Amino acid sequence: MTDLFEGKYRVPTVRAPWHNYDNGAYFVTICTHDRRHWFGEICDGVMHLTAVGRAAAECMDAIPRHCPYAEVGAAVVMPNHIHMIIFIDGM
Repeated sequence: MTDLFEGKYRVPTVRAPWHNYDNGAYFVTICTHDRRHWFGEICDGVMHLTAVGRAAAECMDAIPRHCPYAEVGAAVVMPNHIHMIIFIDGM
């Protein structure tokens, strides 16, 4: 496949061609490059967010304000990745 992103990276789609993605529940994971701890650290079982981690959490909380058809059912910021469950109800 010859699709390029910004002229550099080959990024074939992972979307199912038979699904329109208008509705459903989606589990999303976003990881940092090289698994670096950009979002914070866990000390004594408590997550301490960095400024970047706080920004990530605020952006996840803001999704319903930007996309009224989307609801974040659950979200967590970890030191090197985030998890979200997003519910989409029509667009």
